[in-house]
Amino acid sequence: MGPARPRQREPRRAGGALAAADGPRPFRARRAVSAGLRLAVPGPVWGERPRRAEPQAGTDGPARAPRRGPPSGPLADWRARRRGDDAGTVARRALEVAARSSAVATNEAMSGPDPGLEAAAARLARDGLSPAALALALGTAGAALARATGLVPRENQYRCAAHLLAERLVELDTGEGKSVAVALAAGVAALAGAPVHVLTANDYLAARDAQTFGGYYRSLGLRVASVAESMDEDARRAAWDVDVAYATARVLGFDDLRDGLAEGAAPLLARGLCVAIVDEADAILLDEARTPLIVAEGRPDPAQRARAWRALDLARRLAPGTDAIIDPAASTARLTPAGRLALERFARADGDADGLDARLRAELVEQALVALHLLRRDVHYVVQEREVVLVDATTGRPSPGRVLSRALHTLVALKERVPVPPATHVRASVTYPRLMSRYHHLCGTSGTLREAAAELRVAYGLSVVRVARTRASALRIAPARLFADRDAQFDAAIARSTRLARRGRCVLVATDSVADSAALAARFEARGIAVVVLDARHDRDEHARIERAGDAGRITVATQMAGRGTDIRLTPEAARAGGLHVLSLQHNRSARIDRQVIGRAARQADPGSAERWLRVADSALEPERLPAALGMLARLAGCLAERTRPGGPTRARAARWRGRLVDAVWIACQRWWRWEDRLVRTEALGHDRRWSRRLHFATMAGSENKH
Repeated sequence: MGPARPRQREPRRAGGALAAADGPRPFRARRAVSAGLRLAVPGPVWGERPRRAEPQAGTDGPARAPRRGPPSGPLADWRARRRGDDAGTVARRALEVAARSSAVATNEAMSGPDPGLEAAAARLARDGLSPAALALALGTAGAALARATGLVPRENQYRCAAHLLAERLVELDTGEGKSVAVALAAGVAALAGAPVHVLTANDYLAARDAQTFGGYYRSLGLRVASVAESMDEDARRAAWDVDVAYATARVLGFDDLRDGLAEGAAPLLARGLCVAIVDEADAILLDEARTPLIVAEGRPDPAQRARAWRALDLARRLAPGTDAIIDPAASTARLTPAGRLALERFARADGDADGLDARLRAELVEQALVALHLLRRDVHYVVQEREVVLVDATTGRPSPGRVLSRALHTLVALKERVPVPPATHVRASVTYPRLMSRYHHLCGTSGTLREAAAELRVAYGLSVVRVARTRASALRIAPARLFADRDAQFDAAIARSTRLARRGRCVLVATDSVADSAALAARFEARGIAVVVLDARHDRDEHARIERAGDAGRITVATQMAGRGTDIRLTPEAARAGGLHVLSLQHNRSARIDRQVIGRAARQADPGSAERWLRVADSALEPERLPAALGMLARLAGCLAERTRPGGPTRARAARWRGRLVDAVWIACQRWWRWEDRLVRTEALGHDRRWSRRLHFATMAGSENKH
C-alpha cells in the first residue's frame, strides 16, 4: 500500500473570491495575502450583474456577518511572513517591479503603454490574485501612476493596496496618501476584469480623485468616471458602466434602489456589485449606517399640512418644563400629565379642529415640540432657496433630498415659513450595512479605524489592519482648554488665531455648526480681520476656498466640511512659518471625527500643530445632557474653566494639569457616546431587515394578486 496522498481541499470562495482556474490549492496556499483568488466578473460564471445573495430575510436581529478575506491576526501574519506571501513582501516586490519598469521607460523614452502591462494582465487572468501576480500588477500600476501623475508610490501605499485586495480594512494615517493606495488597488482589480466602485465621503472627493488619477487609469487601458447626484439618468448609467467609477455611497445606494424598483428599464448599475473600495470607510460603514436610504413617491395629502399647522400652534402654547420635558441628549420631547390636560383643554376650546383622537394629537404635538425647541436653523438644517435642507451631522455638508422622518420635515418647513414638501410614501429602503453586504469584494481604508475594529468585524466580517507611517509625524498638540461659555471661547480663539496669522502661519478654526461659523466669522470681521468661511452655506466654491486655506496668514473658519479628505496644501511661506495650526472648537461625539479634524495639520511630513478647546455652556458637555457620573465630572471640569488663562511658567504647568483633566472627561464622554451610537446602529440594522422583509412580503402578495 503506497503512501497516503495529501488531502486536497475544494476551491475556496471568500466573499466574492473564486479559486484559481488551475485546480484546488493545498491548505498552506490558502493563507496567502490573496492566495490566487479571483474577483467576480460579469459574464457566464458570475452572471451579467454579479451580486451576493440578500441576507436571510427571516432574521430579526443583526446577526454576525461571515468573515471576509484571508485570516488575519498576529499568528496568521507570522505564518504569512514565514512563507513570504504577506503584504510587506508583496509591497517590496512591487517596488522592485516598479523600479524596473521606470528604468525601462526612461531608457527607451517610452511614450506608449508599458510593455509589462500586458504581461501583468495575463498573469492576473492565469493566476488570479496570487502573491506573485499581485506584486507584478501592483508594480506595473505603480510605475504607470508615477509617470501619469508624478506621485511615486511608497512601500506603505503598496502594502495598503495589497491588504485592500485581500478584502481587509486598512488604517493609514491622514496625509500618508490613502488616495494613491486606493488608486493602485482599483487599477489592479480593474485589470483583473472586475468593475470597481470607489466610494468616497462626498461628491467633491469623488470628482477630485477621478480627475487626479484619470490619466493613470487611461494609461492602464481603463475607463474612469465620477458619478454625481446632479447628473441625469443616462449620464449616470454611462458613468457606472466604466471600469473604475468614483461616487458617494449615497449615490450608489439610491441608484441600486431605483434599479430594484424599475420594471423593464435598463438598469443603472448594469455591471453589478463586484468590487467596492470604501475611502474613509468608518464614515460610510459606521457614521452613516444609522441613516437609511429611502426611495419614496409623492402622495398629496392636504389634510397633513393642516394637522401639522394645528400641532405647531398647540405646541407654541405649551410651557417647556411644566407642560413638556425637552431632552436635548435624546432629541425627544415628552408631554407631562399637566401638558396632556392643557392640550385637551386647548383642543376642546378650538372644537377639535384637527379631527384627531387624543393619542395621535399628543404624538403630533410632541413632534412639533421637537421641531420648535430641538431642531435649530443653521445647526441641524439650513434654508436654501426657500427650502429646508438638512445638514449632515458627520460631514457638515448640505444633504438635498434627505428629509426628516414622519411629520417632522413638514413641521420644520411650517416653522420657517417656507413651502411644505408633498407627503411621501416609502417604496424601498436600505441601510449601508445591508447594501455593502451585497458586494462580492468589500474593502476600505481610513485614518481612524482602530476604535471601531470590533464593530466592523461583527457588522461586515472585515478585519482591520494598521499600516505604519513612512516618516514620523511632525504634529504638535497643545494641552486642551475648557471655557465657561461661547463668548469666552470665541474671544480667546480670535486672539490665538490672529497672533498665529501675524507670524505667517495659516489657521483652520473648526466649529460645530453653521451658526457657530457665522457668529465667529462676524466677530473676526467686526475687528477688521478677514477670514474665509467653509460651511453648508458656502459650499459652491469649496475647491477654491480649500486652495486658499494654506496661504500664509490665512484664517479659515469651517465646520466638519474641512475634515475628512480635505488636503490643505501649504505655501512655502506658510510651511517656513510653522505650517497649519488647527484650532478645534468642536464637540464631536466620536473621537474618530476629532482625529480627522486634527489630522488636517502636519500632513505629508509638513510642520503643523493643533489644539482642542471645549466649552461647557450650550454644548454636549452641559452636565444636564450627560449621565449622572459624567455630569459630575463635567461640573468639576467646569469649575476649572472659570480660572484665568495660562501665562507664565507656573500657570503653564497648571494649564497642563487642567488640560489632562479636560481630556480625561472628554474621553470618558466619547466612550459613553460610542456605546450609545453602537446600540443605535445595531437597532437600525435590525429595523432595516424587518422593514425589508415586510416590503418583500408586500411585493410577493402584489405579484400573486396580479396572477
